[in-house]
Amino acid sequence: MLLITIAIAISLLFLSIASYFDLRDGEIPDRVSIGFVGVMLSIVFLDSILHSDPNLLLNSLIIGAAYFALGYVSFWLGQWGGGDVKILAGIGCSVGYLGTLGVFSEGFVPYFVAYFVNLGLVGWPYVVLYSLILGVMKPESFTRFMSLLRKKRTIILVAVSFLPSLAVLFLNLGVLGLIYLVLPIFVLLSVYLKAVEKVALQKNVKVSELREYDALAEDIVVDGSLIARKRNIEGITKEQLGEIKRLAKEGKIPDKIRIRWGIKFVPILFLAFVSLLWLGDIMGILFDWML
Repeated sequence: MLLITIAIAISLLFLSIASYFDLRDGEIPDRVSIGFVGVMLSIVFLDSILHSDPNLLLNSLIIGAAYFALGYVSFWLGQWGGGDVKILAGIGCSVGYLGTLGVFSEGFVPYFVAYFVNLGLVGWPYVVLYSLILGVMKPESFTRFMSLLRKKRTIILVAVSFLPSLAVLFLNLGVLGLIYLVLPIFVLLSVYLKAVEKVALQKNVKVSELREYDALAEDIVVDGSLIARKRNIEGITKEQLGEIKRLAKEGKIPDKIRIRWGIKFVPILFLAFVSLLWLGDIMGILFDWML
């Protein structure tokens, strides 16, 4: 019981610190994100030894890795920063450990899925408001959004998103059809976020103003050699920064580089974790209420 309390307290502490740095600087130091993962796994490893239960560590590692992979998809799509992904991995390690010990209440979906359900319910209003404000500040976002909507791939994706709801209504499963109607809204929001990301979450900066950990919007390639990759989760390394400055000085690359950043999302990761601890599966609660 003591280690469970410590694990919860450590998780809340690291998430609080990470949220502070994210809101202040838009960057989470590695000592916080990687430290979160390291401390959680140390606690889980100790508990596994004390109780001779390797499943505690195994589940923590598996769910931590799965969360990292899902976070990396958001990073690859340009919505999250590298720090967000590593923080999500730490949350996964914590959720895997606490869930194995039965800390979370049972719900409509497994506890490790319920976190993402809660994340969607807690996070989407934040993301929508954040992106709408960015759109107002950068009106070109709406122009790009309308352009994306006219693309054949987007039209097909929106049409397909209606299929689950139509299938449920056809099978006369009642309220589930209304729930699935949320899918097309999520698809449209995702397309809008992509437009905002291209317009409002990228900018050109002078090479002299580049900083370590900045995320590139485009790969830097010189004479067929890849100097820095835009999908590097760590952003620009110290070595790459020195190389980029040297190349710019020699005139081999432009003196301005396009960088990107994601929506400040760590506070929502924090709130989703708190909601899972406090309420469990929010979708299950809503489903029971509607039925």
